[in-house]
Amino acid sequence: MKQDKLSIKSLLAILSAGLFSFCGVLIETATNITFPTLINEFNVTTSTVQWMTTGNLLTMGIFIPISSYLKKRFPSKQLFLVAGCLFSLGLIIDSLTSYFSILLVGRLLQGAGVGIALPMMYNIILEESPQRLLGFMMGCGAFVTAAAPAIGPTFGGLMTQYFSWRFIFISVLPLIIMASIIGYFCISDKEKYMNEKLDVKGFIAIALSFVLLIIGFSHLDKVFDQPFMVIAYFIFGIISIVYFAYHQKNIEHPLIHFQIFDNKGFMFHTLAIMFLQMTTLGFGLLLPSFVQIVLKESATSAGVVLLPGAIVGAVLAPIGGLILDKFGAKKPIILGVICCCISVSGFLLLFLQLTYMTCVVLYFIYSLGIGMIVGNTMTRALSLLKENLHADGNATLQTLMQLSGGIGTSISAAILSFSQQGVELLEGTKRGTLFVIVFLVINVFIVACFQKLAFQSKGDE
Repeated sequence: MKQDKLSIKSLLAILSAGLFSFCGVLIETATNITFPTLINEFNVTTSTVQWMTTGNLLTMGIFIPISSYLKKRFPSKQLFLVAGCLFSLGLIIDSLTSYFSILLVGRLLQGAGVGIALPMMYNIILEESPQRLLGFMMGCGAFVTAAAPAIGPTFGGLMTQYFSWRFIFISVLPLIIMASIIGYFCISDKEKYMNEKLDVKGFIAIALSFVLLIIGFSHLDKVFDQPFMVIAYFIFGIISIVYFAYHQKNIEHPLIHFQIFDNKGFMFHTLAIMFLQMTTLGFGLLLPSFVQIVLKESATSAGVVLLPGAIVGAVLAPIGGLILDKFGAKKPIILGVICCCISVSGFLLLFLQLTYMTCVVLYFIYSLGIGMIVGNTMTRALSLLKENLHADGNATLQTLMQLSGGIGTSISAAILSFSQQGVELLEGTKRGTLFVIVFLVINVFIVACFQKLAFQSKGDE
């Protein structure tokens, strides 16, 4: 039985797990600013240095699917401590190494740590929060991960400009150590642990599918030069996913119980979050490039263009949760979808007249929508499942968010790269930006359709 109040110990457990997520996203957005510095220092190409982000996302996406298995198999305290050790080791490696390959290993270890800890935060919220505060607490969880992109670029720029890019990792290390200690003492172990074996075949299949699909999407700009290679990535990636789904339905202890998709409301909400994540990370890649190359603004201004929107999106996440607790999920989600539709439509209709301030305002409106949608959609999606399937639903949501985020970034980058080929950089970027905006507009309207189907599947609230 859940308590009517959230205890201090439970709150500290949520905060410690949330700090992992915050630090993971903070480093991801902060290191994006360091790419030009890393390219010069390690003598690598842009496509190579971007694996600092892509590799991290892939590792998170690979570990999150087994979070449900780990939760059933091992005590949460032990898992959290392992996550802390992996993350800390990755930070130490990246703060000391002189080789890019070793730097990448450090990022992969950090991704593994976050991949273990991130689902834990939402699992603790679902298990410990009173029903009347569930929306608010899920919104707080969304706030933790949404606040990091708001300060990540500024943090990375300051560290790189006044100290060294290595201080990005050094400064985060004490936070992770502190979170590990607090979490170890505050996270409760209430379950009986089953002595089941890890589904190695399923784990390899889902990991392989993620790697192949992300690489495939990141090479879309080469589809005319190397069509067979690009198509092969997609074919084998899809085969791996199909095998994974078939395999999971035919074993006694699957990594993820696919019966969660029998609930149409959960399925449509999950699809909506995926397309929204593709849109959000697409904007994160697009706007800084557009501001620097087309609008001729400085790198500092490019980093700040997302800041007001990112802040308001983070702040609105718990507020949106409070609205859900009082009025249900439908009202804040619909309001959020309307804001996102207005924003992307504005980017498209005003494209030829876009200025720096127009970009700031339109992204601010988009972020208003994000703040109302993400946490509330997750809350409602998971609330539609039986309690014994919450861990599976949470693992699935977090996994697909990582995958769709990587896909959205890769597609946007590929469209920009393809448009820049054979023409002047400014003209190619301007044309590519328009094509990416069209892609993002389509995504948002698909989100609206899936949200409508999700509510219709269980009736109006």
